[in-house]
Amino acid sequence: MERPQYIAGNGTTASGSYENRVGSDYDLLPYLSMPVAYTQPAHLAGLAALFGVASPAADRARVLELGCASGSNLIPLAARFPRAHFLGIDLSARQIADGRDRLAAFGLTNIELRQGDVADLALPANSFDYVICHGVFSWVPPQAQDAIFRISSTCLVDNGIAAISYNVLPGWHLRSPVRDILLHHAGTEGTPQERVTRAREILRQIETATSGRHAYGSVLRDEAKRMSRMPASYILGEFLAKDNAPATFRDFIGKAERHGLCFLGEADLNAEANELITPDARRDLERTASTDRNGAEQRLDLFSGRPFRRSFLVKAETASSLGAPKPERLKGLYVTSRLIPDPARTKDRTIAFVDGRGRSIATQTPCIGRALMQLATAYPATVSIDALTGAGPDSIRVAKVLLRLLSEGRATVSTLPLAVGGGTEARPRAWALARAEAAMGQPFVTSMRHIAVELPRVAVGVTARLDGTNDRNALAQWLARAIAAGAVHLPDQKAPLPGGEALVAVARSHVEETLRHLAMGAVLLPPSAPAESHSAT
Repeated sequence: MERPQYIAGNGTTASGSYENRVGSDYDLLPYLSMPVAYTQPAHLAGLAALFGVASPAADRARVLELGCASGSNLIPLAARFPRAHFLGIDLSARQIADGRDRLAAFGLTNIELRQGDVADLALPANSFDYVICHGVFSWVPPQAQDAIFRISSTCLVDNGIAAISYNVLPGWHLRSPVRDILLHHAGTEGTPQERVTRAREILRQIETATSGRHAYGSVLRDEAKRMSRMPASYILGEFLAKDNAPATFRDFIGKAERHGLCFLGEADLNAEANELITPDARRDLERTASTDRNGAEQRLDLFSGRPFRRSFLVKAETASSLGAPKPERLKGLYVTSRLIPDPARTKDRTIAFVDGRGRSIATQTPCIGRALMQLATAYPATVSIDALTGAGPDSIRVAKVLLRLLSEGRATVSTLPLAVGGGTEARPRAWALARAEAAMGQPFVTSMRHIAVELPRVAVGVTARLDGTNDRNALAQWLARAIAAGAVHLPDQKAPLPGGEALVAVARSHVEETLRHLAMGAVLLPPSAPAESHSAT
């Protein structure tokens, strides 16, 4: 399950000492705000195009995020797309203050962050092209849930998209016992940190006390192990919050439809859920979807047991004549896929690859092999569908394979191209926001694919200096001086450090490793990219 990005909405419309304290919990223990890849307008527009919806241009879009936390999802989008406009709303005064400080540091003027209650929010009709609501819906009271639908329906343009994530039943039932246990043992007294500490202690006891020989014990052990790796703010929001109301897909969509919104699809095209059921069941659901799409979606949840959905919705009149994704609708879009050639299985007429999760894909059809190789070579950059399919008689065969990659979660789609640097440039350049994030000492930077790329400590200073003025030797010389001065510490350093050119050689190896890491993460700009104009540079 994806961690909810915004938990501060709990208690948004309630009154009384307990509810007020819940609201303040997220000022005392703010949720870690991160970029959420699927919420990119260009990605949402690409998914919508597969269903036949021509969405507003993503690079000039008006985007609203309900529950923006400190803005780490919207701010990178505002930095990348200066002609677009962004508004973020969050209940937490501390989160908004932190976000505004970052906006001032980055010099961005096309984004506004406001503190406010979603239940009281009123916005002009047709004022936004995209509405994002990630990690909010299941964690707010019913009146706030209604407000999310009302706002989405009212403020979206006719061909706009709302992306809403939520916990779903029956899959989330498996986590309910963990929540019950943690709520009981954490109690309501003390600071958020103290309650999380009590919750972690019972989690450790659960992990060692249950045998795992029956379903109950297995579920508890798995959840305890999973949460031991989670930050305190996640445990507070997901398991100790006053509100956490999973819903069935049918109930969620029923409420959306009462506000004039219809289900269009899932952010992953149901790839994760489809992996959990048999091929025969998938084929049966595809047949059902042709006449009862919502019924097929509900049955998929029953069969797969997934606990989380990321659904995108459109206005009812927009969805009235839409069907399943079709390969011909890929035309004009851009695709990226992490495919790695597999020499061991590439022989005779077979061309083989493995994807980013190690899953195999192979073909004996030359036109498909060429398309897959283009994707493998370009990654993490996108490739246009036209370049992959060509214009000949084989184009539809390639398009069908590309659509299958998307539906299996092996590729992502966008309405906008992405070009990146390969890390081999003489004077490598990271995009402006990533440099600024690194200069602030942030442990991750946001990539141009809108994902968080973790930065080892030794890479932070190097990344901050990738402005195109330093060549590789200058970067190595700077890093060597920083290491010698004790300002930068090498990972797992045990032996005494060498000096002189030997230390420069060590630094150079770390520079090269950093550049490879950033290149694979889509953090580096291509040599042809123009100089960035906003002050985050």
